[in-house]
Amino acid sequence: MLRSMYAGISGMKVNQTKLDVTGNNIANVSTTGFKSSRVRFKDMLSQNMGEAVGPGRSQGGVNGKQVGLGVQVAGIDTVMSQGMMQPTSRNLDVAMDGTGYFIVAKGALPESNAGGIAVSESEHTMSGGAFQVNYTRDGSFTLDHQGNLLTSDGYRVMGYAINEKDDKGNATGDVSIDYNANGAVNFVNADGEFGLKASNTLVPLRIPDSVHMKNSELKSPKIMNYVGSGKLNNDDGSDLLNNQPQIKIEEPTTGVYRGKESLKIEVKFMEKHQFINPEDKKLTDVDAAGYRVFVNGKEYGAIGCKVVIDKSGKIKGEDEFDGTTDNVANVITVGEQAVMPDADKSKYKWEFTLQPECDKKLRSFAIEKDGLVKGVLDDGTVTALGQIATASFKNQEGLKKEGKNLYSNTANSGVPTVRSGLGTPKDLDNGDGYGEMLQGMLEMSNVDLAEQFTDMIVTTRAFQASGKMISTGDEILQDIINLKR
Repeated sequence: MLRSMYAGISGMKVNQTKLDVTGNNIANVSTTGFKSSRVRFKDMLSQNMGEAVGPGRSQGGVNGKQVGLGVQVAGIDTVMSQGMMQPTSRNLDVAMDGTGYFIVAKGALPESNAGGIAVSESEHTMSGGAFQVNYTRDGSFTLDHQGNLLTSDGYRVMGYAINEKDDKGNATGDVSIDYNANGAVNFVNADGEFGLKASNTLVPLRIPDSVHMKNSELKSPKIMNYVGSGKLNNDDGSDLLNNQPQIKIEEPTTGVYRGKESLKIEVKFMEKHQFINPEDKKLTDVDAAGYRVFVNGKEYGAIGCKVVIDKSGKIKGEDEFDGTTDNVANVITVGEQAVMPDADKSKYKWEFTLQPECDKKLRSFAIEKDGLVKGVLDDGTVTALGQIATASFKNQEGLKKEGKNLYSNTANSGVPTVRSGLGTPKDLDNGDGYGEMLQGMLEMSNVDLAEQFTDMIVTTRAFQASGKMISTGDEILQDIINLKR
């Protein structure tokens, strides 16, 4: 009799566990990206009452006799089936339609891309970086006042910084994200000639109010030749002979120009036999507004900011006389039959810096299916702000729930496999199989209420039946005791 009572106890215990799991599933029916759990049972050790006997000449075989000693929990599984999509029309909501997970982290911000989490392009594994990394299906992201892309609990969303690539697929530079309070993401033209390439490290992503153009690379033609439309006069104010535009800014129109380099420009007085006073003749400042800038051979648009950095926002040059003139009052004197021999060598040398450095306001942004975050600036230019990274696991049921809709990998889930970034060579690209990111959507819980209520009814009855077994055993024991009066 005691065996049945203890079997009833084991039945109550396991069904209590199943009720706990069912209750948690029902409680999280509205939790974003929640994955339901299920409980499986298995029988405990059975006690042999008789051994099995094989068939013989005189009689047939006899099966063994066993009495079970109860039930125990076989496992609690996480059901990783896809949840339904809920439209939210919020641009910071992203649903993962597939088996991928968003990579989120806490930790000190890196000073540059090199301080991020390195991703092996061939193995697609992560290494390095001073971050506590977790994974989530909850794409209800937020922004703080610095533009950091975060989960609702402040975990930073990790992703790739984006560079422009050349015709050979190599990155043309190393675009870094500025994490200062007022820092802006550097400008990367999303409509470049050769496309985009992701960095090989994961860093916290930002969607700032503005985009900085300091490190953008200007290629041919970077500056159009400028011919002055004004006129030069003699010292007495009279017109020069053959008065045509005579001041020309020459070179450069080819090659690669980077932001902090200097550009030497010669201003030559082309005509001889004219009175020119180099102390008085200067180029008028040229306003940058309206000039065109080309990025990777394609027109970027009219400049609405400073091309040359100075407080007034105009192109300015400090004149440096580089030529020979008459030492008296620096005037080139011309007689009826006398021409100064070196007058044609007289020239001014202008040197200024072309730094397309300005902040463009971010009008809106969009997250594409591959995680690429594109921003639309106030002048209509489209810029790449980064690419949201995702990871997958060989055994996603082996992930450990950490609370806050977060998971961590375990020994049985395996290490995460990170999705390749943009511009990865085809033979190394593992982009298939992770799923697509759907902006303006959230993945709902995959809890099926009808199934959970049915399980709850069955489990409750099983719990009651196990308890009844104990009370029934008690009644039988009472009857046995009452045999002796």
